[in-house]
Amino acid sequence: MLKVLLLYFSGTGITRHFTSLIREEMEKRDYACDVIDIEEITDLPTLWQKKPVALRYTIRAETKHPLSKYPWPYLDLREAIKSAKPNPAFAGMANDWSEYDLIGFGSPVYAFRPAPVMIRFILDLPFFNRRIRVFSFATHDGAQGDFETFMKNILTMKGFKYVGHLDQSFINSAAAVMLKNFDYAKAGRVLIKKSFEARKKIFIFLEYIHSLFYGISYRYRNPNPLGSLIGIPWRFFYSYGIDFFLNHFLFGFGIHKEECIQCMACVQQCPQGLIELDAEGYPIRHYHCMYCLRCLNWCPTDALYFSKATDGKARFPGPDVLLQAALEKGLDKRLRK
Repeated sequence: MLKVLLLYFSGTGITRHFTSLIREEMEKRDYACDVIDIEEITDLPTLWQKKPVALRYTIRAETKHPLSKYPWPYLDLREAIKSAKPNPAFAGMANDWSEYDLIGFGSPVYAFRPAPVMIRFILDLPFFNRRIRVFSFATHDGAQGDFETFMKNILTMKGFKYVGHLDQSFINSAAAVMLKNFDYAKAGRVLIKKSFEARKKIFIFLEYIHSLFYGISYRYRNPNPLGSLIGIPWRFFYSYGIDFFLNHFLFGFGIHKEECIQCMACVQQCPQGLIELDAEGYPIRHYHCMYCLRCLNWCPTDALYFSKATDGKARFPGPDVLLQAALEKGLDKRLRK
């Protein structure tokens, strides 16, 4: 029986949902599968802030649209990887994880890269010279570019034996915060459909994993080769188009104080620890973040917004709410019949 560990970070809950699907399919094969949200095993904001790696769009936003006169000392990816050293606090993981036959690392895709907090987590890991097999998995809004190659490189750098990758597009959660109306039931039906697609991919991938451990001849093929091809024009589009889109429609931080109940949900949920309270007790963010959308989506009164394009718009409630809405809509239709 294979023993598997799934580690993940999830911004809106979609990657958590994908992780649960992977776990279910593994347990059908009698794999012993442990699942850990990396926020449960480390103080993620503190870990990230010690060496705050950032993606290019965040660094560009700091330059073009600074939220403070005091710039944050962000590290770009090259600098972060070059200066990576094992974190003494993680030293025990080399021994603890040696009991696993396979480890999966999952993250949403941000600009064709893992979440910066996941990158920081991996770079802080000790060196695994036991050659433990690992794979990566990702959720995205349509294209992941060279995400897989990046994960392979940094996981191999840490001494793991990289064996493959899984990805799935579910719901465009980022677009929800710019929509006036967001149909939960409709989105839930899409999520159900996409979940079936994901299960098929997972099944094929696990056939390949089974062959690796039990010496069966099996050739793994990407069940969605079109997705890889789509990544090529998407990389070009991102370089010239998405940068414009982000800078004009997303970047920023605003609050309607009359709506804020000072519950501190946004402060507590920020995985980078960049939201704090001002002198009046209202949330404020002085720096550009990775824009995971948690602060907007967790705000109970919708008091927060990024740019004006997100002010007064819908929020993404998470996959559980969408699935429940789809279920209730289906039950309502049957009852009316």
